[in-house]
This record gives sequence, structure tokens and C-alpha cells, in this order.
Amino acid sequence: MSLSDHLQSGAIRFVGVILRRFSLGTVRKFARSCGRFFYRHIPVRKEVALANLRLCFPDKSREELEHILAGSYINIATVFFEFLYFPKLTREILKRIVRFQDGTDELIKSSFERGKGVVMISGHFSNWELAAFSFGALTGKPPAIIVHPFHNEAVDKLADRYRSLLGNSTVPMGNSIRPTLSRLQSNGIVALLADQSAARESGTARFFGIDVPTFQGPATFALRTRAAIIAGFLIRLNDGNYNFEFHEIKYDDLETDSEQAVKELTQRHVAMLESYIRKYPEMWLWFHRRFKHVPAFDEALREIKNNR
Repeated sequence: MSLSDHLQSGAIRFVGVILRRFSLGTVRKFARSCGRFFYRHIPVRKEVALANLRLCFPDKSREELEHILAGSYINIATVFFEFLYFPKLTREILKRIVRFQDGTDELIKSSFERGKGVVMISGHFSNWELAAFSFGALTGKPPAIIVHPFHNEAVDKLADRYRSLLGNSTVPMGNSIRPTLSRLQSNGIVALLADQSAARESGTARFFGIDVPTFQGPATFALRTRAAIIAGFLIRLNDGNYNFEFHEIKYDDLETDSEQAVKELTQRHVAMLESYIRKYPEMWLWFHRRFKHVPAFDEALREIKNNR
């Protein structure tokens, strides 16, 4: 690891130590202030986000898109600061700040009773890190989280340590196939995010009316093992706490792991994510180049840059 890696990791650790001296409510207020500051003065990836928003919501005005974007900056700041607060979050605290929807216990129990494991899927929505963290801690079913490693090895080790504080484990995405299948075959649970752009040659799914390359892994794992596949989404409330909502993605009608079955199941969980983004657009990570393989994205990006 380079000196730069250690310095960046050290800076993040230092910020975390300072934040954890305050109450979680104060930290959330600070996150909102930081999000607004970055939106107004340091708009990192703002053009990419606006291009994504324009593709997804062509009928909304520029003012409406800017309002969503401002909320998205606040959301990502909240994710970051709450993540640094993980060492102070006990199971008792998590019970107060994350409320599972009615019926969750029955859904989780019935899923594991099948003996085929569970694929827990979500997206970069609301606080996705807290979603995995709280699920394992509050259900007693700690998942193996498939993660995309950070380029900075020191930061990556720090992030994995925080993710694992209450029993979860992590699996690097590039080496995840065998551990994932083993986990499911032993009736365990794996958790992953599948909303980033896949390689150009990957299979596609329709997302906001646009065919985009999409990771096929969740559907492939589920169909191959017959594991239950559950989509989970944290909904941030006005007081900063969360409701945790779950939906089983049914696929009893898909009997094989054929290319067509994988495509259909992928489309089903992508549609579920889209429904949440449409309802709570400020909670999604608009800064990722989700549509980078779509010509319309480049056109939207050029137009926004020309009209700065």
C-alpha cells in the first residue's frame, strides 16, 4: 500500500472518531449540511447525474431535476457519515433506528425453511450499507456481502472491517462465484447490489424504458440453486430513521437457468428497483454512469455540458 493510501485511510478514520463524539441526530444534521454544500459549491459528477435524470425523467423540468439532485447529494453524505458511525451502533440502537415492515419475520423464516438459501438484492438506494449492516444484526442471519473493492487497499480494509462489526462477512466481487454458491447450498444468505452498469456485452434489462447492460449474477445464482430471492429497501423517514421494506421476487414459473429465464428474472428485480426509485428518486445514487453504453446518455451529457 502506498503512503497516499494510508493517508486517505487515516483521514477517514480521523473523521469517524470526531463524528462518533456526537449524537447520531447531530451527525445526520451535519450530513445534510455537507450534502447541500457540495451540491452548491463542489458539484462532483453533477453533469453525469443530470444526464441520468434527464434520461429517466424526460417530462420533468430542469428545476425538478435539480431538486432531486440536491436530495441525492444529501443522501450520499448521509450514507458516508452514518457508515463512519457504525462502530458506535449496537443492536439495541439499530432496533430504534431501523424498523422492519410487518411480516418480515415470516418472510425470512419461510425463505430459509426451503433449505436453498437466500439471495438478498438491493441497489445503491437510501443507505445501502446500513441495510446490510442492520439486516444481519437484527435477524440473526448475517449475510455474506458481495462487494466491489475500493482501489485504495487501506480504505477497502477499513470498510470491510466496519461492514463486519456485527457478524456480516464480505466477498470480493471478482472472486465471488464459488463462495456464493457454497453459501447458498448450505442454506446461507448472500447480499449484493446489482444496479451498476455491466459490461457492454452483458445481457440487458429494461430500466426506465431503456435497454441497458445489467449484471445477471443474482438471477443466475437463484435459478441455479433455487434460492429465494428477496429485494430489500431502506426508506428514510423525516426523523432520519428508517423503515425496511422487503419483497420476494417470485420465479416459480421459471424452471431452468436458461438464458431466457435469467433475463426474465433479472428484469423482475430491475423493475422492483425502478419502482422504488420512481417513488423516492432523491434516494438513488444518480452519480454512477448507469447508461454509459447507451448513445442517448452521451447526447444528454453533451447537451448539459454545452448549456452550463
